[in-house]
Amino acid sequence: MTVGSYIPPHFRQDDPEFLAETVARHPFAAVTLCDGEGQMLAVHLPFLRFGDPRDPAGWRFESHLARANPVAEALAGGAEAAAILIFTGPDAYVNPRWYVDARDTSVPTWNYQAVHVRGTVRLAGEGEPGWLDRHLHDLIDTHQARIGADPFDWAHLPETQIERMQAAIVGIELLPERIEGIEKLGQNKSVADRDGVIDGLRRRDDAECDAMADLMRSRET
Repeated sequence: MTVGSYIPPHFRQDDPEFLAETVARHPFAAVTLCDGEGQMLAVHLPFLRFGDPRDPAGWRFESHLARANPVAEALAGGAEAAAILIFTGPDAYVNPRWYVDARDTSVPTWNYQAVHVRGTVRLAGEGEPGWLDRHLHDLIDTHQARIGADPFDWAHLPETQIERMQAAIVGIELLPERIEGIEKLGQNKSVADRDGVIDGLRRRDDAECDAMADLMRSRET
């Protein structure tokens, strides 16, 4: 049985392009699964998403982790496990005094953005020469570009160092079965209340609050 997340209808985000954008902007995810002995495992990893942004059913996620990690050990020998990836976007505490219309009837809350990806996780690239090298280049190139930096070429590193480092890690991939977006941005409040929250967040002079204010403003229609 597949169990979904509790998401009030007005906070649900199902638009595939918004989901893809959130994952691209916040690629460092927590992956959780249960091993064969019933122990819950979790690890934080940077994930790459592959597939048409408009078609979540065809998406695939990949990353890598240390071979010594219990998650890698639980997936050794071709084992697979049900897992969930949790990508988190901006979040911010909301002071009810920032509201205009509902100032006297509201309580403190928290605005946030997240994407939950449920599916099957397994090791990837085992026995495939070049898989790990390709994956690492894709991952590094993606994030060098995100920060506006020149491409990183590890050709200057000693070959023995590269071999030693790659031998210590293993690829991992998740094939999604269900993807759910959550954006709690005050959609149940009036325009005046949302504007008040955005103004309050801006006054905090905090990067995370600014990111939440930007997200709230971008969702206005």
